[in-house]
Amino acid sequence: MKAVSMILTLSLLCACQTPMLTLAGKQLKGIEATTTNFAFAERYKLLKLEVNPEKPYSVILRCTVLDGELYVDAAATRKWAIYLHSDRRVRVMLGNAIYNAVATTITDPKITARFLKGRTIYRLQPAAMPAAMPAAMPAAMNEAAPE
Repeated sequence: MKAVSMILTLSLLCACQTPMLTLAGKQLKGIEATTTNFAFAERYKLLKLEVNPEKPYSVILRCTVLDGELYVDAAATRKWAIYLHSDRRVRVMLGNAIYNAVATTITDPKITARFLKGRTIYRLQPAAMPAAMPAAMPAAMNEAAPE
């Protein structure tokens, strides 16, 4: 009986639209908002990140603000990070508000040194949601270490 109850509970949790604990969710629901920067995000410990606009996939991540910029980090095998390889458009939920943003890969060692070694670091920048935004972009858009 306990096994049936546990299976039922897990099934209900997996059917949720929003991420919960370590379980991924689908499209985020909340108040659509706009901002010009994410400096205010330092008030939050966690954020919800939605990737893959065509078939939304959302996760809960640690909220890291450095010098007024919002960052998230991922192990290379994380499903949400894999989605970012093909489309950098994301939606970020802070509190009850959802913001459109673009994830930019960061390679600047001054920033990456502040995260766990071996992680991919993304800066989340507020942006209008364009129709499509592939991962491939001009080199000038990548953040690299100054020469």
